[in-house]
Amino acid sequence: MYRAEMLKLRTTRATWVVAAVAVAGMLVVQAFTLLLPTILRSADAAGGGTTVGLQAPPEMVAELAPDLGALADVSQPAFQRSMLDLLGTGLGGSGSVGVATVCMLLLGVLAVTTDFRTGGIVPTALVQPSRLRILGAKAGATATVALGVGVVLALLGALGLLVAIVTTPGAGLALGPGDVLGVWARGLAVLVLLAWLGLGIGTLVRGQVAGVVTVAALALAEPIVRGAVTLLSGGDSAAAEWLPLGLGALASTGGSAATLLGGAAPLGALAALAGLAAWAALLLGGGAVSLRRRDLV
Repeated sequence: MYRAEMLKLRTTRATWVVAAVAVAGMLVVQAFTLLLPTILRSADAAGGGTTVGLQAPPEMVAELAPDLGALADVSQPAFQRSMLDLLGTGLGGSGSVGVATVCMLLLGVLAVTTDFRTGGIVPTALVQPSRLRILGAKAGATATVALGVGVVLALLGALGLLVAIVTTPGAGLALGPGDVLGVWARGLAVLVLLAWLGLGIGTLVRGQVAGVVTVAALALAEPIVRGAVTLLSGGDSAAAEWLPLGLGALASTGGSAATLLGGAAPLGALAALAGLAAWAALLLGGGAVSLRRRDLV
């Protein structure tokens, strides 16, 4: 069953499109991150300084400008972790939902909803009557594709960091081998869990359009909720950090929106990874129950 599911993913154009978009998104994030230090230096040299929003008060600019400069410092570990981040969530690991995150969710959704849309789930169930084994094979296939995409993203991140260090006088690698491998290992795990999260969503809703809309709504709504809770609480509330996409970003880099306000990340990377795994298990478990109890057509 696993090989059959891998064949489906390899021969489906949507899989390649999702992978290509994830890689393209990583390239855009890397290019912006590489250019940001130059942009900030040019702004300072022109005498304009760094501005925040429109007509920001001078005291706000004075307070936030050093933080922005530190985030854009190539020699800082935070900058280098951002370059290696497989999710491409931005400097400090606290930006909006990364392109890779959405792509992995869509990969999982499309892996199961395509079968329901084309009717391919029926012959699959005739060949393998155990619906749990079908779902398990799909989980294994999506994990394999997610890992493959993750390896490509890791290579792009390493190349981007190398370019940043080489083109910045006096900069060097501030991360040890354990730190680099840790960022990559957690990033790969997050990509797999996000694909399984999407697989659970797709198994529950079954409709391809409904699955894509659900992913889009999640990607748009969750950052708004997290940002609102962070601003209203002054970065003191950790409740919104338990939402799935925020957990993915936190697990990957250890940074959250609260760190931009000078606070500490409310959860550790391993705790965030465990929380994301719980979300994936919950949705996959719900999808398994739905797949067993509901008719296929």
